[in-house]
Amino acid sequence: MRLNWMMLVGSLLLSRTLGADTLGFFEQKFSDLHFEKGAWSRTVELPCYSYAARADGATVDVLRIGMGNLVLFKAKKGLTVTVCGSIAAFDEGFETGGPLPNGDTGKP
Repeated sequence: MRLNWMMLVGSLLLSRTLGADTLGFFEQKFSDLHFEKGAWSRTVELPCYSYAARADGATVDVLRIGMGNLVLFKAKKGLTVTVCGSIAAFDEGFETGGPLPNGDTGKP
């Protein structure tokens, strides 16, 4: 009975830890970024750059290191991407689709 109780308490503690809040951003290592022209503002915070979406639906294409395809991310107005070297930190809330074929931006 005591073992069952300890297992129950342990599983509750583990589930609370795994369900903890996120940091509010995610990172992508990239070899190339393409921000939609006119849809982003840029602020210099040396050695990094911060880009903020000016409108809903602003897009950024990411060519991830070691991958041969672009991944399209869509932002809501005000979401930011902080770029330092070859790492981009995206605010939580970006939408993404599947990887696009080599070099295809998905735009006509």
